[in-house]
Amino acid sequence: MREAEAGFESFLTVDVMREARAFVDDLSNWYIRRSRRRFWDGEEAALQTLWFAIVQALRVLAPILPFVTDHLWRNLVLDGPESVHLAGWPEASEPDAALLEEMAAVRRVVELGRQARSQSGIKLRQPLRRLVVQGADAAAGHGHEIAEELGVKEVEFGPVEATELRVKPNLPVLGPKLGKALGPVRQALEAGEFEELGDGRLRVDGHELAADEVLVERRGKEGWAVAGEDGLTVALDLALDPELEQEGRARELIHQVNMMRKDAGLEITDRIVLTLPAGLGEHEDWIARETLAERVEPGDELRIVKA
Repeated sequence: MREAEAGFESFLTVDVMREARAFVDDLSNWYIRRSRRRFWDGEEAALQTLWFAIVQALRVLAPILPFVTDHLWRNLVLDGPESVHLAGWPEASEPDAALLEEMAAVRRVVELGRQARSQSGIKLRQPLRRLVVQGADAAAGHGHEIAEELGVKEVEFGPVEATELRVKPNLPVLGPKLGKALGPVRQALEAGEFEELGDGRLRVDGHELAADEVLVERRGKEGWAVAGEDGLTVALDLALDPELEQEGRARELIHQVNMMRKDAGLEITDRIVLTLPAGLGEHEDWIARETLAERVEPGDELRIVKA
């Protein structure tokens, strides 16, 4: 809201729309997606928070999108001003800086975790046992949210020891600085004979090198997928056991059943009778809840019938 005010006062509506896009992305791809279960359960606080966020955004965007914001306002606000253009400018409360910092750290961890997942080639629906996070202390109180987002059972905050660090000199920058000393420094880097000083700095052969003077690549050791950026590193333990593999099959089956529901034209609230192949009995109740199955019957192949 403050950024939008600054944009309007500077007659830079492009800045307002840039902030609006970022807001919609946060609201849709984080809050709404993370709160689906709460919405489904009819949790009043979750629904009120969503309503409030949308209504305040309509008031901010009304000068730029006068017709669509007014249409939405008349459908969402039943006991207030008749038009969004009569509602006035919303008052911005002081943001919770600590909470914003925590959630920014959480989302950075999740983003890097997804990168590591992508590199490993293991689908998100296949649960993994462990994620190790280094350099995101602000996110330490949100391990449960991170675990849900990345499909892992445990999230540890501490040193990541599952990486191999490879460093090369940034020749266009380091060459002019070191001159003839570049050769020995290059050999020391290739041999791994250097000391990490923090903030991306290294000490090599008596020389202290800045972060922009070297090219750093972190690779995961065998059995690990690693991603890192700006002092934050995450490592996924890729080891699978029978329990994880069975849960992965159950997750894939839930996805398949929900696609079958969609293809069959069922409403989101329609109940079904589910025929389930053998081998997933341990997760039968969970599968039934996630697919709205009134009952589950054994069979040779996967089938659904509207109850």
